[in-house]
Amino acid sequence: MSGVCKQPIFSLEPDTINCLVVGLIINSNNAKTYESRLSYGTRMRGVWTFTLKDSTEDTINVTIWGTADYVNKIFDKFHIGSVSEMYTPNVSSQLMLSVNQGTAVIQEHDGPDKDHYESLLKIPLKSVTCARSLSSILTNIDQFANQYVDIFVVVTFVSELRNIVTKDGRSLVNRDFECLDGSTQTTLGFKLWEKEWVRRSGLWLPRQTVLFISDALDPAVPQTADVKKAIKTDFEYIPLDPYALPKIENIDNIMKIKDINERLNKKKIPVGGERDQFFTIVYATVTDIDMVNSTRNGVLITRCAMCKRLVLPENDSCMSLDCPSGNGSRRPMNILSLFFKLNLKDETGWLIGCRLTGDAAERALGCTPNEFKEMTLEERDKLKWKLALELCDVRLQVLGPTKTSQSALYNILSLTRLRGDDDYDDNDKTISQTYLNDNHT
Repeated sequence: MSGVCKQPIFSLEPDTINCLVVGLIINSNNAKTYESRLSYGTRMRGVWTFTLKDSTEDTINVTIWGTADYVNKIFDKFHIGSVSEMYTPNVSSQLMLSVNQGTAVIQEHDGPDKDHYESLLKIPLKSVTCARSLSSILTNIDQFANQYVDIFVVVTFVSELRNIVTKDGRSLVNRDFECLDGSTQTTLGFKLWEKEWVRRSGLWLPRQTVLFISDALDPAVPQTADVKKAIKTDFEYIPLDPYALPKIENIDNIMKIKDINERLNKKKIPVGGERDQFFTIVYATVTDIDMVNSTRNGVLITRCAMCKRLVLPENDSCMSLDCPSGNGSRRPMNILSLFFKLNLKDETGWLIGCRLTGDAAERALGCTPNEFKEMTLEERDKLKWKLALELCDVRLQVLGPTKTSQSALYNILSLTRLRGDDDYDDNDKTISQTYLNDNHT
Protein backbone atom coordinates (compact mmCIF):
# COMPACT_ATOMS: atom_id res chain seq x y z
CA MET A 1 0.00 0.00 0.00
CA SER A 2 1.43 3.33 -1.07
CA GLY A 3 2.16 5.73 1.74
CA VAL A 4 1.59 3.19 4.53
CA CYS A 5 3.86 3.68 7.54
CA LYS A 6 4.52 1.06 10.22
CA GLN A 7 4.23 2.66 13.64
CA PRO A 8 4.79 1.41 17.18
CA ILE A 9 1.86 1.72 19.57
CA PHE A 10 3.48 4.41 21.73
CA SER A 11 3.72 6.78 18.75
CA LEU A 12 0.06 6.65 17.72
CA GLU A 13 -1.81 9.91 17.81
CA PRO A 14 -5.28 11.01 16.70
CA ASP A 15 -5.52 11.88 12.98
CA THR A 16 -2.58 9.62 12.03
CA ILE A 17 -3.35 8.30 8.54
CA ASN A 18 -2.38 5.15 6.60
CA CYS A 19 -1.10 3.45 9.75
CA LEU A 20 0.25 -0.13 9.97
CA VAL A 21 0.53 -1.62 13.48
CA VAL A 22 2.11 -4.99 14.27
CA GLY A 23 1.70 -6.69 17.61
CA LEU A 24 0.85 -9.75 19.70
CA ILE A 25 -2.70 -10.51 20.84
CA ILE A 26 -2.58 -10.89 24.63
CA ASN A 27 -6.28 -10.80 25.48
CA SER A 28 -9.47 -11.53 23.57
CA ASN A 29 -13.16 -10.99 24.36
CA ASN A 30 -15.95 -13.01 22.79
CA ALA A 31 -17.18 -11.79 19.43
CA LYS A 32 -20.70 -10.36 19.65
CA THR A 33 -23.44 -10.02 17.04
CA TYR A 34 -26.30 -7.56 16.94
CA GLU A 35 -29.15 -6.59 14.66
CA SER A 36 -28.58 -3.41 12.67
CA ARG A 37 -31.64 -1.62 11.32
CA LEU A 38 -31.26 -0.24 7.79
CA SER A 39 -33.63 1.68 5.53
CA TYR A 40 -34.31 -1.50 3.56
CA GLY A 41 -34.54 -3.88 6.53
CA THR A 42 -32.25 -5.40 9.13
CA ARG A 43 -28.79 -6.99 8.96
CA MET A 44 -26.70 -8.95 11.45
CA ARG A 45 -23.52 -7.11 12.34
CA GLY A 46 -20.58 -8.17 14.51
CA VAL A 47 -17.97 -6.66 16.80
CA TRP A 48 -14.86 -8.15 18.42
CA THR A 49 -12.43 -6.48 20.83
CA PHE A 50 -8.93 -7.67 21.72
CA THR A 51 -5.72 -6.25 23.20
CA LEU A 52 -2.54 -5.86 21.16
CA LYS A 53 1.00 -5.57 22.58
CA ASP A 54 4.17 -4.57 20.70
CA SER A 55 6.67 -4.00 23.53
CA THR A 56 7.13 -4.80 27.21
CA GLU A 57 5.24 -1.63 28.15
CA ASP A 58 2.82 -0.71 25.34
CA THR A 59 -0.64 -2.10 24.56
CA ILE A 60 -3.74 -0.90 22.74
CA ASN A 61 -7.30 -2.18 22.44
CA VAL A 62 -8.48 -3.05 18.94
CA THR A 63 -12.11 -3.31 17.82
CA ILE A 64 -13.13 -5.14 14.64
CA TRP A 65 -16.41 -4.04 13.01
CA GLY A 66 -18.21 -5.68 10.10
CA THR A 67 -20.85 -8.18 9.09
CA ALA A 68 -21.48 -11.01 11.54
CA ASP A 69 -19.88 -13.52 9.14
CA TYR A 70 -16.78 -11.36 8.66
CA VAL A 71 -16.24 -10.75 12.38
CA ASN A 72 -16.81 -14.40 13.34
CA LYS A 73 -14.35 -15.51 10.64
CA ILE A 74 -11.67 -13.12 11.95
CA PHE A 75 -12.41 -14.17 15.56
CA ASP A 76 -11.93 -17.87 14.69
CA LYS A 77 -8.65 -17.15 12.88
CA PHE A 78 -6.77 -14.99 15.42
CA HIS A 79 -6.07 -16.18 18.96
CA ILE A 80 -4.17 -15.13 22.06
CA GLY A 81 -0.53 -15.51 21.06
CA SER A 82 -1.15 -14.66 17.38
CA VAL A 83 1.15 -12.04 15.86
CA SER A 84 -0.95 -9.86 13.57
CA GLU A 85 -0.66 -6.70 11.57
CA MET A 86 -3.43 -4.27 10.80
CA TYR A 87 -3.79 -1.37 8.46
CA THR A 88 -6.17 1.46 9.26
CA PRO A 89 -6.67 4.59 7.14
CA ASN A 90 -6.86 6.83 10.21
CA VAL A 91 -6.40 6.78 13.98
CA SER A 92 -9.14 8.41 16.03
CA SER A 93 -7.84 7.67 19.54
CA GLN A 94 -4.60 6.93 21.37
CA LEU A 95 -6.48 4.29 23.37
CA MET A 96 -8.29 2.36 20.64
CA LEU A 97 -7.78 1.16 17.06
CA SER A 98 -10.87 0.55 14.94
CA VAL A 99 -10.68 -1.91 12.05
CA ASN A 100 -13.73 -1.53 9.83
CA GLN A 101 -14.55 -4.10 7.18
CA GLY A 102 -13.93 -2.65 3.73
CA THR A 103 -11.63 0.19 4.79
CA ALA A 104 -9.11 -1.48 7.11
CA VAL A 105 -7.29 -4.83 7.03
CA ILE A 106 -6.12 -7.36 9.64
CA GLN A 107 -3.83 -10.23 8.69
CA GLU A 108 -1.18 -12.57 10.09
CA HIS A 109 2.32 -11.14 10.45
CA ASP A 110 5.11 -13.45 9.32
CA GLY A 111 8.10 -11.09 9.22
CA PRO A 112 11.60 -11.79 10.58
CA ASP A 113 10.66 -10.06 13.87
CA LYS A 114 7.80 -12.47 14.61
CA ASP A 115 9.79 -14.28 17.32
CA HIS A 116 10.34 -10.97 19.11
CA TYR A 117 6.61 -10.33 19.31
CA GLU A 118 5.84 -13.88 20.43
CA SER A 119 8.31 -13.55 23.32
CA LEU A 120 6.19 -10.73 24.75
CA LEU A 121 3.38 -13.10 25.76
CA LYS A 122 5.03 -14.16 29.02
CA ILE A 123 6.38 -10.78 30.04
CA PRO A 124 3.98 -9.11 32.51
CA LEU A 125 3.05 -5.46 32.08
CA LYS A 126 3.36 -5.03 35.84
CA SER A 127 5.88 -6.18 38.42
CA VAL A 128 4.81 -9.37 40.19
CA THR A 129 5.93 -7.77 43.45
CA CYS A 130 2.65 -5.84 43.45
CA ALA A 131 0.67 -9.09 43.76
CA ARG A 132 -1.32 -9.67 46.95
CA SER A 133 -1.11 -12.99 48.76
CA LEU A 134 -4.27 -15.07 48.88
CA SER A 135 -3.96 -15.14 52.65
CA SER A 136 -4.12 -11.34 52.90
CA ILE A 137 -7.06 -11.17 50.50
CA LEU A 138 -9.09 -13.81 52.33
CA THR A 139 -8.28 -12.32 55.73
CA ASN A 140 -9.31 -8.82 54.65
CA ILE A 141 -12.04 -9.70 52.20
CA ASP A 142 -14.26 -6.75 53.17
CA GLN A 143 -11.39 -4.30 52.69
CA PHE A 144 -10.83 -5.53 49.12
CA ALA A 145 -14.51 -5.57 48.15
CA ASN A 146 -15.09 -3.95 44.71
CA GLN A 147 -11.34 -3.52 44.17
CA TYR A 148 -9.02 -4.98 41.56
CA VAL A 149 -6.08 -6.97 42.92
CA ASP A 150 -3.21 -8.84 41.27
CA ILE A 151 -2.32 -12.37 42.37
CA PHE A 152 0.61 -14.65 41.58
CA VAL A 153 -0.47 -18.28 41.85
CA VAL A 154 -0.06 -21.91 40.82
CA VAL A 155 -2.96 -23.69 39.13
CA THR A 156 -4.22 -26.61 41.23
CA PHE A 157 -7.29 -27.69 39.26
CA VAL A 158 -8.60 -27.31 35.70
CA SER A 159 -12.06 -28.59 34.83
CA GLU A 160 -13.42 -29.98 31.61
CA LEU A 161 -15.24 -27.33 29.63
CA ARG A 162 -18.98 -27.08 30.12
CA ASN A 163 -21.55 -26.48 27.40
CA ILE A 164 -24.43 -24.36 28.63
CA VAL A 165 -27.71 -23.31 27.05
CA THR A 166 -28.86 -19.92 28.36
CA LYS A 167 -32.47 -19.00 29.12
CA ASP A 168 -32.72 -17.25 25.76
CA GLY A 169 -31.42 -20.33 23.92
CA ARG A 170 -27.79 -19.26 23.30
CA SER A 171 -25.04 -21.89 23.53
CA LEU A 172 -22.06 -20.92 25.72
CA VAL A 173 -18.96 -22.66 27.04
CA ASN A 174 -17.10 -22.10 30.29
CA ARG A 175 -14.35 -23.68 32.35
CA ASP A 176 -13.51 -23.64 36.07
CA PHE A 177 -10.02 -23.46 37.47
CA GLU A 178 -8.56 -23.09 40.96
CA CYS A 179 -5.24 -21.82 42.26
CA LEU A 180 -3.01 -21.45 45.32
CA ASP A 181 0.08 -19.46 46.27
CA GLY A 182 1.37 -21.20 49.41
CA SER A 183 0.25 -18.46 51.82
CA THR A 184 -2.88 -20.47 52.69
CA GLN A 185 -4.27 -23.94 52.01
CA THR A 186 -7.56 -22.42 50.87
CA THR A 187 -7.76 -22.49 47.08
CA LEU A 188 -9.37 -19.71 45.08
CA GLY A 189 -11.80 -20.62 42.31
CA PHE A 190 -12.47 -18.85 39.00
CA LYS A 191 -14.87 -19.37 36.10
CA LEU A 192 -13.81 -18.50 32.55
CA TRP A 193 -16.43 -17.39 30.02
CA GLU A 194 -14.39 -15.89 27.18
CA LYS A 195 -13.91 -18.56 24.47
CA GLU A 196 -10.22 -17.75 23.99
CA TRP A 197 -9.42 -18.21 27.68
CA VAL A 198 -11.57 -21.35 27.85
CA ARG A 199 -9.53 -22.75 24.94
CA ARG A 200 -6.18 -21.63 26.30
CA SER A 201 -6.82 -22.86 29.84
CA GLY A 202 -7.16 -26.36 28.42
CA LEU A 203 -3.35 -26.34 28.17
CA TRP A 204 -2.80 -25.48 31.85
CA LEU A 205 -1.33 -28.23 34.05
CA PRO A 206 -2.21 -28.57 37.75
CA ARG A 207 0.74 -27.89 40.09
CA GLN A 208 2.88 -26.77 37.13
CA THR A 209 1.27 -23.78 35.41
CA VAL A 210 1.95 -20.43 37.12
CA LEU A 211 -0.35 -17.45 36.51
CA PHE A 212 0.12 -13.77 37.21
CA ILE A 213 -3.58 -12.93 37.13
CA SER A 214 -3.41 -9.43 35.79
CA ASP A 215 -1.65 -9.68 32.48
CA ALA A 216 0.32 -12.79 31.58
CA LEU A 217 0.29 -16.57 31.53
CA ASP A 218 3.28 -18.44 32.97
CA PRO A 219 5.18 -15.17 33.41
CA ALA A 220 8.87 -15.33 32.57
CA VAL A 221 10.07 -14.00 35.93
CA PRO A 222 12.39 -15.56 38.57
CA GLN A 223 9.58 -15.70 41.16
CA THR A 224 7.82 -18.42 39.16
CA ALA A 225 10.01 -21.17 40.66
CA ASP A 226 9.47 -19.79 44.18
CA VAL A 227 5.69 -19.89 44.04
CA LYS A 228 5.77 -23.45 42.65
CA LYS A 229 7.89 -24.55 45.63
CA ALA A 230 5.46 -22.88 48.04
CA ILE A 231 2.60 -25.31 47.33
CA LYS A 232 2.34 -29.02 48.13
CA THR A 233 3.02 -30.83 44.87
CA ASP A 234 2.04 -34.23 46.32
CA PHE A 235 -1.26 -32.98 47.76
CA GLU A 236 -4.61 -34.04 46.27
CA TYR A 237 -6.43 -30.83 45.40
CA ILE A 238 -10.18 -31.42 45.18
CA PRO A 239 -12.29 -28.78 43.37
CA LEU A 240 -14.43 -26.43 45.43
CA ASP A 241 -17.37 -26.97 43.08
CA PRO A 242 -18.62 -30.59 43.39
CA TYR A 243 -19.97 -30.39 39.84
CA ALA A 244 -16.64 -29.33 38.32
CA LEU A 245 -14.86 -32.30 36.75
CA PRO A 246 -11.11 -32.28 36.03
CA LYS A 247 -9.67 -32.68 32.57
CA ILE A 248 -9.34 -36.41 31.94
CA GLU A 249 -5.62 -36.25 31.17
CA ASN A 250 -4.93 -34.46 34.48
CA ILE A 251 -6.15 -37.42 36.55
CA ASP A 252 -2.97 -39.23 37.58
CA ASN A 253 -3.77 -40.96 40.89
CA ILE A 254 -3.69 -44.75 40.29
CA MET A 255 -5.61 -46.88 42.79
CA LYS A 256 -6.70 -50.49 43.10
CA ILE A 257 -10.34 -51.22 43.89
CA LYS A 258 -9.32 -52.36 47.37
CA ASP A 259 -7.72 -48.95 47.98
CA ILE A 260 -10.92 -47.17 46.93
CA ASN A 261 -13.08 -49.26 49.24
CA GLU A 262 -10.69 -48.80 52.16
CA ARG A 263 -10.68 -45.04 51.72
CA LEU A 264 -14.48 -44.91 51.63
CA ASN A 265 -14.77 -47.12 54.72
CA LYS A 266 -12.33 -44.97 56.70
CA LYS A 267 -14.20 -41.73 56.03
CA LYS A 268 -17.01 -40.82 58.40
CA ILE A 269 -20.34 -40.18 56.73
CA PRO A 270 -20.87 -36.38 56.81
CA VAL A 271 -23.91 -35.17 58.70
CA GLY A 272 -24.38 -31.94 56.77
CA GLY A 273 -21.07 -31.15 55.11
CA GLU A 274 -19.53 -32.09 51.77
CA ARG A 275 -19.40 -35.77 50.84
CA ASP A 276 -15.98 -37.28 50.22
CA GLN A 277 -14.95 -36.85 46.58
CA PHE A 278 -11.84 -37.94 44.71
CA PHE A 279 -10.70 -38.82 41.19
CA THR A 280 -8.63 -41.85 40.28
CA ILE A 281 -7.42 -44.23 37.58
CA VAL A 282 -8.36 -47.91 37.89
CA TYR A 283 -7.10 -50.69 35.63
CA ALA A 284 -9.96 -53.16 35.72
CA THR A 285 -12.07 -55.58 33.70
CA VAL A 286 -15.55 -54.48 32.62
CA THR A 287 -18.30 -56.95 33.56
CA ASP A 288 -22.10 -57.06 33.48
CA ILE A 289 -22.76 -54.15 31.13
CA ASP A 290 -26.44 -54.08 30.08
CA MET A 291 -27.09 -52.78 26.56
CA VAL A 292 -30.65 -54.04 26.18
CA ASN A 293 -32.58 -52.55 29.09
CA SER A 294 -34.76 -49.70 27.81
CA THR A 295 -36.52 -48.67 31.02
CA ARG A 296 -36.36 -45.16 32.41
CA ASN A 297 -33.30 -46.14 34.45
CA GLY A 298 -30.97 -47.24 31.71
CA VAL A 299 -29.48 -47.25 28.22
CA LEU A 300 -31.32 -44.27 26.67
CA ILE A 301 -32.55 -41.37 28.76
CA THR A 302 -33.84 -37.91 27.94
CA ARG A 303 -32.46 -34.81 29.66
CA CYS A 304 -33.38 -31.14 29.54
CA ALA A 305 -30.83 -29.30 27.39
CA MET A 306 -30.99 -26.26 29.67
CA CYS A 307 -30.86 -27.59 33.26
CA LYS A 308 -29.66 -31.17 32.47
CA ARG A 309 -32.39 -32.68 34.68
CA LEU A 310 -33.96 -36.02 33.75
CA VAL A 311 -37.12 -35.88 31.62
CA LEU A 312 -39.44 -38.76 32.52
CA PRO A 313 -41.00 -40.74 29.64
CA GLU A 314 -44.49 -39.50 30.45
CA ASN A 315 -43.42 -35.82 30.39
CA ASP A 316 -42.29 -33.53 27.58
CA SER A 317 -40.02 -31.40 29.82
CA CYS A 318 -38.04 -31.55 33.06
CA MET A 319 -41.05 -29.98 34.91
CA SER A 320 -38.68 -27.90 37.06
CA LEU A 321 -40.13 -24.55 38.07
CA ASP A 322 -36.59 -23.11 38.07
CA CYS A 323 -36.01 -23.97 34.39
CA PRO A 324 -37.55 -21.98 31.49
CA SER A 325 -38.20 -25.24 29.62
CA GLY A 326 -39.78 -26.84 32.67
CA ASN A 327 -42.00 -23.99 33.82
CA GLY A 328 -43.47 -23.34 30.40
CA SER A 329 -41.88 -19.95 29.73
CA ARG A 330 -40.19 -21.37 26.62
CA ARG A 331 -40.47 -24.41 24.39
CA PRO A 332 -38.92 -27.60 25.91
CA MET A 333 -35.40 -28.37 24.66
CA ASN A 334 -34.46 -31.98 25.32
CA ILE A 335 -31.48 -34.15 24.40
CA LEU A 336 -31.10 -37.92 24.20
CA SER A 337 -28.28 -39.39 26.30
CA LEU A 338 -26.66 -42.80 26.85
CA PHE A 339 -26.79 -44.22 30.38
CA PHE A 340 -25.23 -47.55 31.29
CA LYS A 341 -24.47 -49.29 34.55
CA LEU A 342 -21.58 -51.73 34.70
CA ASN A 343 -19.32 -53.48 37.18
CA LEU A 344 -15.53 -53.27 37.38
CA LYS A 345 -13.22 -55.96 38.69
CA ASP A 346 -9.51 -56.19 39.40
CA GLU A 347 -7.51 -58.71 41.41
CA THR A 348 -8.40 -56.91 44.68
CA GLY A 349 -12.19 -56.59 44.42
CA TRP A 350 -15.29 -55.25 42.67
CA LEU A 351 -16.96 -51.89 42.08
CA ILE A 352 -20.68 -52.46 41.54
CA GLY A 353 -23.03 -50.18 39.64
CA CYS A 354 -20.53 -47.79 38.02
CA ARG A 355 -22.26 -45.22 35.81
CA LEU A 356 -21.11 -44.65 32.23
CA THR A 357 -23.14 -41.79 30.77
CA GLY A 358 -23.23 -38.85 28.36
CA ASP A 359 -20.10 -37.89 26.46
CA ALA A 360 -18.00 -40.51 28.29
CA ALA A 361 -20.31 -43.28 27.06
CA GLU A 362 -20.25 -41.93 23.49
CA ARG A 363 -16.44 -41.86 23.49
CA ALA A 364 -16.16 -45.35 24.98
CA LEU A 365 -18.58 -46.95 22.53
CA GLY A 366 -17.88 -44.78 19.50
CA CYS A 367 -21.52 -44.00 18.77
CA THR A 368 -24.10 -41.30 19.44
CA PRO A 369 -27.41 -41.84 21.30
CA ASN A 370 -29.36 -41.61 18.04
CA GLU A 371 -27.07 -44.15 16.36
CA PHE A 372 -27.48 -46.49 19.35
CA LYS A 373 -31.26 -46.03 19.26
CA GLU A 374 -31.39 -47.29 15.67
CA MET A 375 -29.31 -50.41 16.39
CA THR A 376 -30.84 -53.87 16.42
CA LEU A 377 -30.43 -56.07 19.51
CA GLU A 378 -27.79 -58.05 17.63
CA GLU A 379 -25.83 -54.86 16.84
CA ARG A 380 -26.07 -53.73 20.47
CA ASP A 381 -24.80 -57.10 21.65
CA LYS A 382 -21.82 -56.84 19.27
CA LEU A 383 -21.11 -53.34 20.60
CA LYS A 384 -21.24 -54.66 24.15
CA TRP A 385 -18.38 -57.07 23.48
CA LYS A 386 -16.08 -54.19 22.57
CA LEU A 387 -15.84 -53.62 26.33
CA ALA A 388 -17.24 -56.64 28.18
CA LEU A 389 -14.52 -58.75 29.82
CA GLU A 390 -11.89 -56.36 28.48
CA LEU A 391 -9.16 -54.84 30.61
CA CYS A 392 -9.63 -51.05 30.58
CA ASP A 393 -8.11 -47.79 31.72
CA VAL A 394 -10.97 -46.27 33.75
CA ARG A 395 -10.94 -42.66 35.00
CA LEU A 396 -13.38 -42.38 37.90
CA GLN A 397 -15.08 -39.73 40.00
CA VAL A 398 -15.83 -41.35 43.37
CA LEU A 399 -18.44 -39.77 45.64
CA GLY A 400 -18.67 -41.16 49.16
CA PRO A 401 -21.92 -42.00 50.98
CA THR A 402 -23.99 -39.41 52.84
CA LYS A 403 -26.50 -39.55 55.66
CA THR A 404 -29.37 -39.69 53.17
CA SER A 405 -27.60 -41.89 50.60
CA GLN A 406 -25.68 -44.79 52.08
CA SER A 407 -24.13 -45.92 48.80
CA ALA A 408 -21.05 -44.47 47.12
CA LEU A 409 -21.35 -43.27 43.51
CA TYR A 410 -18.85 -44.24 40.84
CA ASN A 411 -19.06 -41.99 37.78
CA ILE A 412 -16.91 -43.10 34.83
CA LEU A 413 -15.35 -40.06 33.16
CA SER A 414 -13.35 -42.05 30.62
CA LEU A 415 -13.14 -45.73 29.69
CA THR A 416 -10.53 -46.96 27.23
CA ARG A 417 -9.81 -50.58 26.28
CA LEU A 418 -6.17 -51.47 26.86
CA ARG A 419 -5.79 -54.55 24.69
CA GLY A 420 -6.84 -55.25 21.12
CA ASP A 421 -7.54 -51.59 20.28
CA ASP A 422 -5.40 -50.38 17.39
CA ASP A 423 -6.38 -46.76 18.02
CA TYR A 424 -5.09 -46.67 21.60
CA ASP A 425 -2.07 -44.41 22.18
CA ASP A 426 1.08 -46.55 22.18
CA ASN A 427 2.75 -44.53 24.93
CA ASP A 428 -0.27 -44.81 27.25
CA LYS A 429 -0.54 -48.51 26.42
CA THR A 430 3.11 -49.08 27.39
CA ILE A 431 2.68 -47.27 30.71
CA SER A 432 -0.54 -49.13 31.50
CA GLN A 433 0.88 -52.53 30.49
CA THR A 434 3.90 -51.99 32.73
CA TYR A 435 1.54 -51.36 35.65
CA LEU A 436 -0.49 -54.45 34.76
CA ASN A 437 2.59 -56.67 34.51
CA ASP A 438 3.70 -55.48 37.96
CA ASN A 439 0.31 -55.80 39.65
CA HIS A 440 -1.72 -58.45 37.86
CA THR A 441 0.67 -61.38 37.96
